[in-house]
Formats: sequence, structure tokens, C-alpha cells
Amino acid sequence: MRKCVSILSGIVCAAVVLFAGSGIGSAAEQIQTPERIFEASVPARVAFTSNAQLWLLDGSDPKAKPKQITTTGAVEIAGWSPDGKWLFYLHNQNPADASSGNVLWAVKADGSGAFQVDPRRVLEKPKWASDAKTFAYMVQSTQTGGPDNAYSPEFVVARLDGERVQKLLEQRREIEDFAWLPDGKRLLVSVPAAKGRPITLELTDLAGKKLAAYALGGPPNVEEGIYPYSAEGLTLSPDGKRVAYYVRVSSGSLSADGVSIQLFDLTKPDRKPVVIGVGLAYPEWFSWSPDSSRLAFIDGSGRIATENKHLTLADKDGKIVHAGQPGKVDALPRWPEKAVDSLYFARGFENAKWLGNYDPKQLLIPGQRIWMRDTQGRALPVTKGPEGTADTYPHPSPDGKQLIFVRLDGAEHGSVYVRTTDGQEKELVRHVTGDPGYYANYLPEWVGVYWIQSE
Repeated sequence: MRKCVSILSGIVCAAVVLFAGSGIGSAAEQIQTPERIFEASVPARVAFTSNAQLWLLDGSDPKAKPKQITTTGAVEIAGWSPDGKWLFYLHNQNPADASSGNVLWAVKADGSGAFQVDPRRVLEKPKWASDAKTFAYMVQSTQTGGPDNAYSPEFVVARLDGERVQKLLEQRREIEDFAWLPDGKRLLVSVPAAKGRPITLELTDLAGKKLAAYALGGPPNVEEGIYPYSAEGLTLSPDGKRVAYYVRVSSGSLSADGVSIQLFDLTKPDRKPVVIGVGLAYPEWFSWSPDSSRLAFIDGSGRIATENKHLTLADKDGKIVHAGQPGKVDALPRWPEKAVDSLYFARGFENAKWLGNYDPKQLLIPGQRIWMRDTQGRALPVTKGPEGTADTYPHPSPDGKQLIFVRLDGAEHGSVYVRTTDGQEKELVRHVTGDPGYYANYLPEWVGVYWIQSE
């Protein structure tokens, strides 16, 4: 289910709203070309958006400059391959047209070889398997069928071989979300509830063969009109034993204000899912610790992302630790890939004054910084920006010793910064822009980072 992302209206999508009078829509913003400021080597490849276009920077080369990849339409960053050789992005050629949609593209890390993976409209972001070659995605079918003669999604599993795409599976089926198992050979597929059928997770192989099925509760009473409909935002623990997800209901409006957050143990399918909270259905607000012992997530109802959203942790059995602070709002928890003792997240003061009074030059969460929480539960800010700025999008290095983030100087404009191993904050790229998102959730993200690790 594609999500509307404009903060100007609760019902209009950002794809068709150009923020008239805002920084994104103004000529002044559009002539600001991204430029590299910090010229020392940073071991990371950074994808970012500026004026709705995609740019790439190889931070490891001190002489490298930002490279523009697209020049038309609007772009959404969809993720680096696990080996950092390819970047997926979604391209909407005509965002002002409500009937237009995102299509999937891929580009090499050096900015060359960009090509369209599939001409059909993509329903959700693609997801890479662990082998860095296989991936899966959902597209809108061009054919109708079934008892309601409706358009069913098509689930595609493919392999990238050079610049060629080999499709392993192309299947029309009921599907709301999916996730890869760590072995890269199996997928967990979310099947929505229907009359006589509960929300179900199906374990499949690359050919679409069902290997197991897990019912999440009982069949719904569809006659009631509003009922638990699907498990979305599937986020598997690194060991593949547990999955966190959001339970969307059959009402989009009710789901937008918060849904049940649940944890299910795939090794004990006879046990019921554990309800661990209520929150907004953003998979970007989930993060597992590298050892699979803890899940960090953002708890709190209400569609406004700048109030009543708090960092929370759950252990593998669903025991909860509330880690928020009164009067503050949290977002985007991120555990480093190899560091269990450092959980990064964005935190700032609650603020809803911008509602009905939006100004693109004003920060939506003034003073927001990147914080770090250790294993003893101590949390402190690790970025220290000047007044009139706010920090978001934490991307810690695998060992947790470096950090790339965005420092905002307005609701729609900022710079990519790097926090080095000695704690210094350096402006890496100036003039990064994007959409503040649906009720200020700042999604989709403006940056995508691949940390280059020594062999």
C-alpha cells in the first residue's frame, strides 16, 4: 500500500503536491547545486536527493564531487545492494500527474549504467537478498481477475547479472508485504485477512513454493467492516527467528493514527504473537540489535510524527523497556551492524505549532539531535549542532564509531554531515533537499548510505 506523504494535507499525496511557495517549489532552492565541503576521505558511498533528483557521492575519494544521476521527474532512494555495487531508486517521471507512479531503476555505485528494471508501477520498495544479487519487489498487475475482477499485485523475484535482470518468479497473488530470510533463499510473505482466513505469514522459496504458513490470530468478522487486515513492515531479526510487524486494519484513516505492533516467534508457531506497542506503520522505525536480542521501535499513537512518539525496546520474549523522555519525540532508531552497545536515534522537543502554519524555512523539530543509548540505558546526544538546526537520518558505521546524518537548517533543506572517529562534525555535502513527509515523518529518507568496509 503506497502511503501519502505530504504534510500540507492529510489526504493529498506529495507526488501531486509541489509545495507551492515552499523551498522545494521555489526557483531559489532549485538553483542551489549540491557541493562537497569536507574533502578528506570518508569510507562511505552516499546517495541523496536535491530538488527531487538523485545524486551520488563516493566519499572515500577525497577528490570526488557529487554526481547527478537523474534530471527529470522525482526520485525516491530505495536502497544499496549489500555489497554496495548497485543502488535501487524509484523514479516518477511526472509527479504532478496523480495517475503517474514510481518505476524501479538501478544504477552502479560510480553513477554509470543506470537502467529501468521494470516498466510497471512499483507498489513498495524492492528488497535485496543477502547475496547482493537476488532481489524482490511488487508491481501493479496490468490484468484483472478473481471474483471481484480486481487488479492483483504481481510478486517478482529476480537476479541482477551485470546489467541484465533474470526473473526467477513472477506471480500474481495476494500479498501486502514480504521480507527475506537471512539465507537469501527463502521469503516471508504477508497474506491479508479475508472471510474465513486470518492474517497469514507464508514461508516460500524462490520459486514461490509454500514451505510453511503461520496464522496470526483467527479469521476476521468481515461483516463488521473494520477488522485486522494485514501484517506490514515485516522486519526479521538477524538470526531469522523472530519477526516484528504492524497490524493494519481495514480502514486507512484509522491505520494512519497508529496500529498494533507485534512480535512473532517463527520457531514457536503455536504461540500467539506478542503485542508490544501501538505506533505508526513505518518499517524505518524498527531496528534489531546485531545479536537479535532486542528490538528498538517507536511507540505512540497519532499520525503527527512530532508529538507522542517515544523510543521503546523489546527483548526477544516481548518484555518492554520504555526509553523515551517527557516532552521529547523520537524517530529512526538505528543499531550499527556490528555494535550491540550503541543504539542511535533522533530526538528533539515535541512540536505541533507548525500544523496549519507551515513555513519551509522553519524547523519542525527545533533542536533535534542524534542520540546514542548504551547497554546500561544511558542516553546522550552525540551531535551538537548550532541553534537554528536539527539533525536527523542517523547512519552509523558498522562498528558504531562514525556517523553520517543530515543537518537541517529548514524544513526542506540541509547538509549531509559526518561525525568522525574523534567526534568532530564535518559538513560533507551542502544543499540536500527533500519532502518533510506525511505529518512530518521525514519519509522517504533523503539519504542512503553504504559504509565501505576494509576486506
